[in-house]
Amino acid sequence: MSDTTIIVISILTFFLIIFGAAAWLFFVYFPNKTLSLAKELAATVKNTLGLTPQVTINQKIIYKRTNEILQLAMIEQDFDVEYEVSNTLLGSVKHIHLRGVYRAKIGFDLQKGFNVEVHRGGFLQPGQILLQLPHAEVLSVEPLNVEKNVTSGLINWVTKKDLEAAMQELAALAHDKASKLDMLADAEKRIENRLNEALLPRLVNTRFTPQVRFLQMETSSNTENPPAPLPPQVN
Repeated sequence: MSDTTIIVISILTFFLIIFGAAAWLFFVYFPNKTLSLAKELAATVKNTLGLTPQVTINQKIIYKRTNEILQLAMIEQDFDVEYEVSNTLLGSVKHIHLRGVYRAKIGFDLQKGFNVEVHRGGFLQPGQILLQLPHAEVLSVEPLNVEKNVTSGLINWVTKKDLEAAMQELAALAHDKASKLDMLADAEKRIENRLNEALLPRLVNTRFTPQVRFLQMETSSNTENPPAPLPPQVN
């Protein structure tokens, strides 16, 4: 065998080894490493928030979302609301004054979705982990206490129907006030910080960077409806 033939065989062998090593890295090592990371991220999110999100790697579903919890409250805010109504009949006046203390819970309806998308990236580009959640919203408005002050006239009495109507108006005012609480952005910032604090230590020495996105998501049709808000109680 000539020296030229030996050199050609050596060069071909070298490139074959390089090609085989690159193929092993791209088709075996990196996919297995990414899958292991995805499993670790799913476990971390479950330990942090109490549910397993849907996890995809390059658009391939690895884990389906579970429904350990339906809603995640980040902020609770108590506030007062009042309602007053009077009625006069033949000079006889009846009066109802209600004062309620309500608690608004602001957070995330996870029935609408919670997805973790893992993108491996390119040869020289870092991978990316996208955490997609619905926007924050008012999850519930619950009465803590309702005080009533009722005055009936001689011929114009406050009826049970009057009280029920007044309570409904009070509850409507409470929901309206809760919807105007400026806490949605704060709730989104809190969960973003919470996820980053949990995930960033897991991503040290990896080629991945996390990003939290809040999207407009619709409630899944195959998910049970959340429980209805509690009716106000009169003390």
